[in-house]
Amino acid sequence: MGLHGTLVASVEFKAGGDLYHELVRYNPNKVADITPEKVQGCDVHEGEFGKVGSIVLWRYTHGKYIHRYSQLISFQSS
Repeated sequence: MGLHGTLVASVEFKAGGDLYHELVRYNPNKVADITPEKVQGCDVHEGEFGKVGSIVLWRYTHGKYIHRYSQLISFQSS
């Protein structure tokens, strides 16, 4: 049985929003370089980074435990 819900984190990022979204969309593996104590890495399970329908597998630390999370990339118009 897995956990379902939304993961919310707060990390100070001293750059514009466009740079942040480019980083998360096209180079999410760089997030581990920025916050190695929180995020250990991510891999593409299906598709490509930044493409709708791709599945990204994340490894992150919460407390003293390392967790895994699958993220399905989708498109939302505002």
